[in-house]
Amino acid sequence: MAEIFVNPKIDWIAAKKYFIGITIALLVAGAVSVVARGFKLGIDFTGGMLMEVRFKQPHSAEQIRQVLAQGGVDTSKVTIVSDSTHPNDKFIRGPLVGGEESTDQSKRQAIKALQRLNPAGDAAAGKDNINAVDAAAIDQDLRRADPLGIHDITFSGPNPYTQVADEIIAFRDTQQKGFMSDMSVIGQAPLSLKDTTTPGFTFDPNKIKSTILQDFYAGKIDINLAGESELEGDLKRIDPLKIGGQGTADQTYKAAAEAIVKYRNDQNGVINDLSDLQLKDVSADLLSKMEPYFLTGDWVVLSADSVGAQVSKDFRDRAIYVTLAALAGMLVYIAFRFEWIYGVAAVLAVFHDTMITLGVFSLIQQEISLTVVAALLTLVGYSMNDTIVVFDRIRENLRLRRRDSLVQITNDSINQTLSRTIIAAGLTFLSVLSILVLGGQVLRGFALALTIGILIGTYSSIAVASPIMLWWQYLTSGKGTHGRGPVAPKVRAQQERTLAKV
Repeated sequence: MAEIFVNPKIDWIAAKKYFIGITIALLVAGAVSVVARGFKLGIDFTGGMLMEVRFKQPHSAEQIRQVLAQGGVDTSKVTIVSDSTHPNDKFIRGPLVGGEESTDQSKRQAIKALQRLNPAGDAAAGKDNINAVDAAAIDQDLRRADPLGIHDITFSGPNPYTQVADEIIAFRDTQQKGFMSDMSVIGQAPLSLKDTTTPGFTFDPNKIKSTILQDFYAGKIDINLAGESELEGDLKRIDPLKIGGQGTADQTYKAAAEAIVKYRNDQNGVINDLSDLQLKDVSADLLSKMEPYFLTGDWVVLSADSVGAQVSKDFRDRAIYVTLAALAGMLVYIAFRFEWIYGVAAVLAVFHDTMITLGVFSLIQQEISLTVVAALLTLVGYSMNDTIVVFDRIRENLRLRRRDSLVQITNDSINQTLSRTIIAAGLTFLSVLSILVLGGQVLRGFALALTIGILIGTYSSIAVASPIMLWWQYLTSGKGTHGRGPVAPKVRAQQERTLAKV
């Protein structure tokens, strides 16, 4: 193996007081920050909604916040963060709306509020496009608004809102040829129920239609917001080419939807204009006939996640249990393979690394999510491996140099593994640093935890684990442990027990 340091003679143990000072300072600073500021927990642990939105044009966080407020979103609990690598990207985080049972309602509310930034403008603000939804979305909206006041009534058959949602979609897809150009035509929709005999229930179709007019608008379908299956379904339903014939239409529109979505992905998720879709499977004729029904909005949802309160609590508890279990398992293994004090020293060093990393996260208020927990578990294994390399070399030297003091053997072992430690840590550090700089906001927490952890883990393998082991030997074997001369009898006994396990 290539060596950076050839036969180094650094006295690491002599500098233990400085190392202790650095360690205490880092731990205290982190502890003070945790007590004073706490952690900024992600939605994985607090519950809520997180959306990554990409805009064609730059928008300030204040502009987006204002639009969300106009759409009925409680912006006092919303945070908006820009992605440093993509200036037009925004991360929108907010609490759940409507309780844990409807975690997607928060995403829908935010998307409806952002419609004000699309070509339909104020007419679409806070509303869903009737041409871009299915029966389930209408059913959900009606249940939320509850215009008939039936929230507490139990029905033997399908819920009335489910039935009328199916009828509204059927009206759109048949009588309106798959596309409603004006919401006023909703008055012509024939709404009826199979069973209206439920006690305490009176069906009033006018209340249903009034809610639909209030919560929906009739507009062109936004290609930037439609998934591949949704876009394919919209094309088949509207049939802009008037192909007719199930097989031919299915094949033509399926290929077109696949081509459009692939092109959109190649364009980083946003299509600037409908005229850009000059693609192999999108003919000029199809493109021209799509214009009355489709448009390209000014923003796109790149990702959207929501987590309920109970699920987030389970995540939080399991993250703690998994980390403690990993430390306990490593303690048992090292105690079996070496001695129990080696295991304690290694686990304390890893615990030290984790605490300092979390302290830095608290200081800079970097969000802690499940990906950060994954990084911490990776750090636990990485730092433990570094410590084991040093301890293994100490064990080898104990066998070869039976008359040397444990302090000298420890110093020499650290120096002998120094080149390996620096090369391994350096290459890993460069890898995670590139992810931190170039990986974007989504990977920032993961990469930052590993970047900090590798630096601290390398430091602790040299400056924390070995001194802890020596300190314990000093307490249990007398001051001869720290001497430079012959080994004290109790120290030799400890060494012999270690050698017996080799």
